[in-house]
Amino acid sequence: MPDEIDVEATAGELRRAVSQVKRRMRNSRSSDLSAPESSVLSRLDRNGPDNIAGLARWDQVTPQTMGSTVAALEARGFIERRPDPDDGRRFLLSLTSAGAGQLHDIRDAATKNIAAALREHLSPEEIRLIHDAAPLIERVAQYL
Repeated sequence: MPDEIDVEATAGELRRAVSQVKRRMRNSRSSDLSAPESSVLSRLDRNGPDNIAGLARWDQVTPQTMGSTVAALEARGFIERRPDPDDGRRFLLSLTSAGAGQLHDIRDAATKNIAAALREHLSPEEIRLIHDAAPLIERVAQYL
């Protein structure tokens, strides 16, 4: 059937587009946080307090590697640790107000960069297509 869309080709196009957006966003960041540090702040913001092992699983790194990232964020006052009420041997890490502020500054800057690119280089119809596709792309991400 000629009207059928090749799902494999579409998946490849989506992967390339998302990869390019991620790469360009990473290269244009004005923050002095590393990608792993930003990831930890984002994860704690989205999911609430967690321990080092949980954060390491999410980022697919060793707990030792995550320990270094956490130590750097703690030293800057972006996260804090408190005893885990369910297990006295562990600590839960959470975002401080300084960490939340840093994260929101990064997100706001990224959003402004994207908005400027949309305004300057896309038509209103193209912006509408991206607006309509964004929730679908987010839904796809949930299943990966």
